[in-house]
Amino acid sequence: MRDTLRARMVWLHGWVGFLGGLVLVVVFTGGSLALFDTELTHWMQPELSRSLEHPLSDDALNTVGKLAQEMRQQGENAFITLPSERDPMLRILHFTGHAFVGSVYNAADGYPILTRETAGGQLFYDLHHSLYYGPFWGNMVTEIAAVGLLVAVATGIIIHFRSIFADLLLFRPFATKARAWMDAHILAGLLFLPFMAMMAYTGAVIHAPRLFPMFGGAHHGHERPARQHAGQGQALTPPSLAPLAPMLHRAEDIFGPGSIGLILFERGTVSMTMADSATLAMTRDHVTFSERDGKQISITRTPDTLHRITGILRGLHFIRWAPLPLRWLYFISGLVGSVMMSGGLILFLMKHRAKKRRTFLFRLAETLTIAVTTGLPLACLAYLWANRLFWSDLPDRSLFEIRSFFIIWALSLIHAAVRNFTGRPQKGWNEQCCVFAAFALALCPLDFITRNVNSFLSGFDVYKTVDLTALCLGAIALFIHRRLIAL
Repeated sequence: MRDTLRARMVWLHGWVGFLGGLVLVVVFTGGSLALFDTELTHWMQPELSRSLEHPLSDDALNTVGKLAQEMRQQGENAFITLPSERDPMLRILHFTGHAFVGSVYNAADGYPILTRETAGGQLFYDLHHSLYYGPFWGNMVTEIAAVGLLVAVATGIIIHFRSIFADLLLFRPFATKARAWMDAHILAGLLFLPFMAMMAYTGAVIHAPRLFPMFGGAHHGHERPARQHAGQGQALTPPSLAPLAPMLHRAEDIFGPGSIGLILFERGTVSMTMADSATLAMTRDHVTFSERDGKQISITRTPDTLHRITGILRGLHFIRWAPLPLRWLYFISGLVGSVMMSGGLILFLMKHRAKKRRTFLFRLAETLTIAVTTGLPLACLAYLWANRLFWSDLPDRSLFEIRSFFIIWALSLIHAAVRNFTGRPQKGWNEQCCVFAAFALALCPLDFITRNVNSFLSGFDVYKTVDLTALCLGAIALFIHRRLIAL
């Protein structure tokens, strides 16, 4: 009976793991990069490397408020993001449908800083959140994949329960390729089991209210700041705007110093909204003021315990409140999760290769596996390269960056299909790994060439951190290339 159950779990783990894994590799890769979306946006605006950090002044905030008012009179639904530890700049942004783009201002005097337009790290958030497809169908796919991950975790525990402690101590990277991939898959799955289970569960809970309206009472707003206001119309001639600085000071008296992250405008009111990084529980708590005279109208707080619990789950999932070391731990855990699921996809192919290698479905499965395990990282890297290679004043520049990401990803899929359907899948794996490694290792020289590098030895900043991370990933890609040769 026990062996029969285990055999059924092996079948369920394999098929659910493979079908869900194709989506989950994309979700985990996008989510890992989205943990540093703000920093990636900073890297993708190299003009900011010459700007010094300053505390926010009242004059700067009032000046930027007037500029936002002018933009709204022109029909743009603009809002303001305040400086933070992760992004010390004052920004006026608007939502394009997939990304928040806009202009940057000095926090000390409100003087504009000329930067290139870019979607920045928000592309990876959108990829993680909804596969860039949209707020319903994209979320539906990620929701199903999250449930599939929970099934795969449960069946994997049943399969390896009898040898779970031995598997924790066993890793043979220089054994046969199948054995090495199996050891890596099991070890990563066991060590990072709590993280993956938590991310799958909280991700499923976050999307549940949107996908299943009967749970709508626990849902309020979107995870992304200000998206709920992005599509709402504004009056053609908004009333004159009172100074924003007194409103901000009043809101900080209520919620605490440094707790306000967004200034949203809607129908004659100004909402001083808490930053997602202010507390563990992500909420849309805010203080509403009259746009005309600055008088306080209302205070909106999380209404009940159920909403507070939902906010905590969102906070655990998006981790925007966390200090830098914890976000790095999430980042590494997310990448390990991607590698673990990629290893599962490869093991699935190894298991069925002998009998089904010439069938259409097997070749399609390997094509898709190459596209998500090597093609996706290559497309992410191409996105960073496109940011530096496109000229800075290109119209609709952020759209061209995003298109370059999907074009390279599509080309990797086509390349994988050609290699698989011509009977040379090994070349597909190796060529894409080699291209990724080459461009990852060359990202640091590209950064030096395309921005003003004044203080190379002054310590780590966001630019050096991104370059060094790409350098490490490129070196890892070379090692993985060696392990993939026998596929």
